[in-house]
Amino acid sequence: MASSALILSGCKSEDDSVDTPITPAFPELLQATIPAGENSCAVTFTPNMDWSASIPTDEVTSRWFTLRYDPFEGVSVSGKASTEPVTLYVESISTGTFDENPVCEVSLTMNGQTKVIAQITRGNKAREFELYASEYNKTDDSTKDDFTIPYVYPETALKKYSGPDQDSGDIVELKWPFRVSSFMYVFKAKGNFNWLISKPEGLEISSMAIADDPGSYQITVTGDFSATNLDTHTAVIDFYDKSINRDEDPGNNAHNRYCLRIPGFRDIVRHPLANTNATFTFNNEGKYISNSLGNETISENLSTTVSSTEGLAFYVAEETEYGYVFKQGPAQWVTIADTWNSELEDVFQEHQYTVTVAPNETGAARTAKLIALPKSLADELQDDDPFNMLEGTDFKAEYKPYVYATIEQSDASSSGDTDDFITINPEVQDRFEGSDAIATLTKLDPDKEDDFQFFMDHMDDSHIVNYAEGWMNKNYPVYLLTCKANPMQSNDPDRGIGILFAEATYNQIKIDPEGTTWLACEPMEAVNGKTELFISTEGMSGTDTAQKGDTATIVFQELAPEGWVKGTLGVIIVVHDYGSEPAQGEGTGGESSATDAF
Repeated sequence: MASSALILSGCKSEDDSVDTPITPAFPELLQATIPAGENSCAVTFTPNMDWSASIPTDEVTSRWFTLRYDPFEGVSVSGKASTEPVTLYVESISTGTFDENPVCEVSLTMNGQTKVIAQITRGNKAREFELYASEYNKTDDSTKDDFTIPYVYPETALKKYSGPDQDSGDIVELKWPFRVSSFMYVFKAKGNFNWLISKPEGLEISSMAIADDPGSYQITVTGDFSATNLDTHTAVIDFYDKSINRDEDPGNNAHNRYCLRIPGFRDIVRHPLANTNATFTFNNEGKYISNSLGNETISENLSTTVSSTEGLAFYVAEETEYGYVFKQGPAQWVTIADTWNSELEDVFQEHQYTVTVAPNETGAARTAKLIALPKSLADELQDDDPFNMLEGTDFKAEYKPYVYATIEQSDASSSGDTDDFITINPEVQDRFEGSDAIATLTKLDPDKEDDFQFFMDHMDDSHIVNYAEGWMNKNYPVYLLTCKANPMQSNDPDRGIGILFAEATYNQIKIDPEGTTWLACEPMEAVNGKTELFISTEGMSGTDTAQKGDTATIVFQELAPEGWVKGTLGVIIVVHDYGSEPAQGEGTGGESSATDAF
């Protein structure tokens, strides 16, 4: 009996060792990160039993992760027991974010037991943003300072402002090229996230894609004319991630701040480019003479514009042999009337003013300088006396930038618009004045680029260009008579009024090209060294055969006793600036083969 119990006991012991249940072999917990730029992480284990693996199905995990066990993919996968390692992949659905670090837990189940075997974090990626300031060129002539166009950007990006010390980054000062209407600067921005730009008070900011540089934008920052920008100050612009709350800062370059210096305009006086260092010409009657592209206009006064703050003060300094004089009361022959639009919100604005000049009865030509001082500077003049702008016979350095133009007025002996070889007959001066003028007379100046360009534009007209060389060498004057109608009017009784006077030093008048029928020039008998000229653009027959744009030349020649042409004394180029337009393909003027006059 005892022997049977032992045997039984021994069998039981043997049976116990065979029937011991198998325990699932779970791997150690894996903690890993999917770096920015990558999209998966491997989870490897050796299952000693049939298994299944899963990830959570909550909204965050589902948005960011999926599980893959080739060829299967989803929130759960399964497989058989194996003596070889099995590899699963936690896949990142998104390529990465800047401010989130979502975590995915992988659970493994074997034999009814479940354990988290991996915690995988989606690594966020770094924001990248760079700003480049465009190239700006300064010259000896500030009116020519400008950005390089097309815009050119350096290889080195601007250093960001990290505050609160303004010197913690690069500072870019806005510029004001003459071709634009305010302070500005142009930048190139490039980043790997969607950004917005903060708009500090006093600035306008615009952006546009740069076609030949994908992902880059041209940023234009412009200062407005509100009170904010009266005085020089610094401002910070911020390129921040569109997806964040602007008032929060999660770091990782979510904010990219840069410092700008905004020049104040309190003391700025900005004249149109044409008025900068300009000379304004008035005749002895006090009328303003303007000349544009060879067309002369005579007006009662000069009306133009200037940009400044309110209270701009104008001064007129007459030039004398002893220096500058500021005349007051009846002796003041130049007066300036300014306007200001108080309804505009801009504290710096473009406004119109007029310059009126009294008739010159002094018997001599006279000249004056125009000065425009901002109110802040005018208020500082000691005793409100303009003579305090002077130091000896010149302006003090602080006032010189505000001396902007010269007025020249001819003397009382001058008639018409010139006292040279050709002058206008005062009896028909009205035909050359105002908006209803039927003709203009301009003396071409060899030292003026626009007048030189006139000859360049007529290189195919030999009757014009043949006289360029002598004109350039100042051997004789050349005048441009532009006719909007026949300068000889039908009410001139029996041609009793000559249009122009010519110095009676010539012997012969020639019309060039020969055979021109629409232009006639008949001289009268010389009186007091002057010859009246009857000039008709309808020829002697009174029939107008010219088309609009036709040209011809009146040449005043000196003859030798033997009768040959000794030289040219003066030239009038006549432009027929009215009538029908030439048909397409037709030329204008006379001959078309020019000699090499240059």
